[in-house]
Amino acid sequence: MASIVVFSKEENELIQSTLDIIRKKRPDEADYITNRLNSLQILADTISTYPSFYDTRRIGNSTFTMETLIKMICSMDFSDQVMYVPTKVIIGRSYVIAKVNFILMLKYEAESILRLKKRSPKIEELVTLNIFALMSEEVYLSLIQEKTLNMDIKTTAAIRLMNIWEYRLTQSAEDYAPMLSSLWKSRRHLTPIYGTLMGMTEMLQMAKNIDPVWFDFLGSSENDEGVFQALEEFLFNLTYEELVKIREVMHDKGMTAINKGNIESILHLDNFYSTFQSADPREMLRFFKQRKRNAVYRERSRTPGPTKTIEEHILLFMLKLEKKN
Repeated sequence: MASIVVFSKEENELIQSTLDIIRKKRPDEADYITNRLNSLQILADTISTYPSFYDTRRIGNSTFTMETLIKMICSMDFSDQVMYVPTKVIIGRSYVIAKVNFILMLKYEAESILRLKKRSPKIEELVTLNIFALMSEEVYLSLIQEKTLNMDIKTTAAIRLMNIWEYRLTQSAEDYAPMLSSLWKSRRHLTPIYGTLMGMTEMLQMAKNIDPVWFDFLGSSENDEGVFQALEEFLFNLTYEELVKIREVMHDKGMTAINKGNIESILHLDNFYSTFQSADPREMLRFFKQRKRNAVYRERSRTPGPTKTIEEHILLFMLKLEKKN
């Protein structure tokens, strides 16, 4: 089993050099940060003591193998997952969250010291990569919950999820799901224009930095209304229901284009989904969870609108493409 490495050599050099400067300015706070770094290492070492998911072990009359774990993942109710998945999964996820909180703490310190302010974007990027790792796990979990999903595809998704659980941060989010990471990076720097609500301007903005596979996905999904609806939510930072209301107002008033001010007036809101252009990368995870929660509600209540997020659609496309090839 590969042991969990808290930070790569380059990351560790950035953290230690930042800590050295903090120590000169605020020794007490530097000691506190160092203690939290040591706590992270202890947590990583603890996770490493748990058996690999690839091991076969017998406990009492039961035998646990990689195959039994995959079968459990494919059939479980994820609302109760905390009580049924291996302990290593729960501790591993807590470890990633602890790591995010540690890096954020370091970022707050850096922002308060003039000499370190220029390092803040680099430190923030470490937070973003860890958030993307958490999000990749969330998307795999969401897709596997799909009751109508082909079992071959579901099994492949379960194997990918198990690899995330096994290796955690010995691999990056790009290793788990490069297309998803590319999508999130492109969207994070997108500012919706709205206009005619056709999404062309927003799509052109994203096209500058996104993985070329994105265009293959769009080409294969051009007649899928669910994909189009999920994409609109993703691009415009608005729910399907809000978009329906806005288009009704535009039609009634004969409006051919709309801006953020018009939308705020129509919806009586200062913001829609999470505003993740801020410096806190955790908002991107909340943005996904909000869209997923609404999608689940629509599916259960049989109301109009997308029943999957755009991330789930893309991941499904990638898994099918992989099986095809």
